Amino acid sequence: MMSRGERVLLAAAPLGAVASVAVGLQIGGHGGVRAAIVYGAPRAGAGTGLAWQVVALEEERGVRQPLGEVHLDVVATSGERTARWRGTTNGDGVAEMQLALPLADAVHLEVRAGSALLADDDATAPANIEPAKPASPWLRFARREGAVVLDVAVLGERVAPGFPARLWVRAADAKTGAPLRDVDVAVESDPSLTGVATGARTDARGWADVAVTPVGLAVALTLHARKEGLAGDWVGGLYMSPGGSRVETRARWEPHEEIAIEVQSPVRRPAAYLEVDDAQGRAWATALALAPAQGAMPSAVARVPGLPPGLYWAVASSDPAGAAALGAGTTVRPFFVAQSDEAALAFGPDATACAPPPGSRDVARAVASCLALAAATPVRRWAAIDGFAMQHAHDARRRARGLAVALGAIFVAVLLETVLLLRTAAAARARVAEDASVAGGAAVGAGRGWSVAVALLVALLGFGLLAAFLVRLA
Repeated sequence: MMSRGERVLLAAAPLGAVASVAVGLQIGGHGGVRAAIVYGAPRAGAGTGLAWQVVALEEERGVRQPLGEVHLDVVATSGERTARWRGTTNGDGVAEMQLALPLADAVHLEVRAGSALLADDDATAPANIEPAKPASPWLRFARREGAVVLDVAVLGERVAPGFPARLWVRAADAKTGAPLRDVDVAVESDPSLTGVATGARTDARGWADVAVTPVGLAVALTLHARKEGLAGDWVGGLYMSPGGSRVETRARWEPHEEIAIEVQSPVRRPAAYLEVDDAQGRAWATALALAPAQGAMPSAVARVPGLPPGLYWAVASSDPAGAAALGAGTTVRPFFVAQSDEAALAFGPDATACAPPPGSRDVARAVASCLALAAATPVRRWAAIDGFAMQHAHDARRRARGLAVALGAIFVAVLLETVLLLRTAAAARARVAEDASVAGGAAVGAGRGWSVAVALLVALLGFGLLAAFLVRLA
């Protein structure tokens, strides 16, 4: 009742459907996704363009891993201007790029790794970004008393355990507020401090320079001031930065002179992130590869291209985004770029404390104490473009195509199976009609009809379950 070709089609239909489903699953498979995220930041007033960070990642089953040692090619377009940057990610998948473009209304970014497109979108700066306000440079005190009033500022605001810290102490008359010179300032011995200087004396401006080395994270600081029958005490603590690095650079650099900044890590880590900011935004950044040295802490020296005159902050962090919060693991060092020390003081944050001293011998000292009052302003960031959004949209379209192929194959197989089985049932009824004279022929025909119906239902159920599995998998 069924030809050989029909029997072959009846057996081949489910096999073809399964093969087509496999092809559809391959087309829409959930493979690993490679993409890049570019983090934008406000442009600095130094005119150095855009110092933005790009992070290359691979996502597998919702888990993202960094793509290290990947060569990136970035093309940025703003209006009629185009800038290109090439670089390689580090072990964290991070690379710092410098784009010679102004922050216009929109910047189009295209990030590639070889022939693979990792991100391609318009990067626009959020309209509601407000510059953060710097914190007070003065350390908080638990107790301050006496005829000599002391105020304490730390160069860089926070102190990294195990590294020397430079404190600037200002002594003033409690009644008049006038600065007091020749005041002896002593640091009380404490287990949380080592390398304490024997003492310091204030200059004509009332400033004393005190060096201490903190140990641990809870550091108590007690200062005693004495001057010809006058006394004063200051009790407080240091702001600590756990895991912070040592950052060293000169207090003043010449305009457009290459700037050297040394970063030394207290622990073995492969990289440190250094950026140079001004009051407006991010001027320059790099990911430093820390080189371990025999008997010394891992360190590296960054060479920053020359900058125009102004006040800047070198911010080092163990985390790629640490400088945006100025929190734990972050170290800050302010510095001036100016033609002379007198010119540098004009960029100081406090007009009174950063006023040029009467004697030229104290100008360099005034620059150092002025920098201690230069509290850094965190430079906020935003995700300028997220390549995963593009890649996920591409994957969604690919999965839709794969699902369409698989479901289409199942639909064709269902039609083919139905036609073949119905054709078989019709042939059986015709055969029964011809052999009606044979005893029991009608019963045999009815039995074959029920068999065909059951086979059709089983086939439809199998194809339906396969289709439901594909929809659930998608």
